Amino acid sequence: MVRVTVFIFTLLLGLAAANPTKGGRIVGGYDAVDGQFPHQVSLRRPPNFHFCGGSIIGPRWILSATHCTIGMAPSNVNVYVGSVKLATGGVYHRVMRIVNHPLYDSNTVENDISLLQTVIPIVFNEHTKPIGLASTNLVSATGATISGWGRSNTMDSGAAEVPDNMQYMTVNILTMEECRAERPDSGNIFDSVLCVSSPPGQGACSGDSGGPLTYDGELHGVASFVRVPCATDVSDVYERVYSHLSWIASVMLWVR
Repeated sequence: MVRVTVFIFTLLLGLAAANPTKGGRIVGGYDAVDGQFPHQVSLRRPPNFHFCGGSIIGPRWILSATHCTIGMAPSNVNVYVGSVKLATGGVYHRVMRIVNHPLYDSNTVENDISLLQTVIPIVFNEHTKPIGLASTNLVSATGATISGWGRSNTMDSGAAEVPDNMQYMTVNILTMEECRAERPDSGNIFDSVLCVSSPPGQGACSGDSGGPLTYDGELHGVASFVRVPCATDVSDVYERVYSHLSWIASVMLWVR
């Protein structure tokens, strides 16, 4: 699984000095099996193009990244749920509303989180379930998990290899001090993010953006941006779900 970050549109929006890209696919990961990540979804744009990931957090709500959904009309996005395969086995849901974080900054990628509301409720079963949101504000952790359909080869190695089968891998969450010390773009590492470390040759990459970072059965992060090439020895950055619990709750409560 390549390191965590964004759209499969091959829009490599770089944060100049650090040369990161929004959106990512997982490099060096493992094949997920049906029901292993029932909260994971694929966001699709016409005709049926995977561009980002997301997580089911309620019967009609998907949590993703604003850099994935900004400028997108709800009518141009479908949510694909219930399968580890991109091409088969899943169910499509139309989107009626996209709510991007009002304080999202495209230059610094701060507040990179969004919500999508489906037209009809998602039917839950063993392959399709919501995930609980972070109940603690993690300082650091070992044994967290990232998942997605992001590019499975580094972005400096020729044509994109996009897996049909969802990929996943185990990662570590760094302290903010560790993350800022290792990243040249430390000025863009806000307290509202989590930095994820994995061995060289593994990590998130283009297409994984918006996808989940989970720990102890809870959703702690949303894939935001990674460095290019993917899967190097520099951490990937996820939006910290715990920092946005109030905003998420307010949207889900007041937007009907």
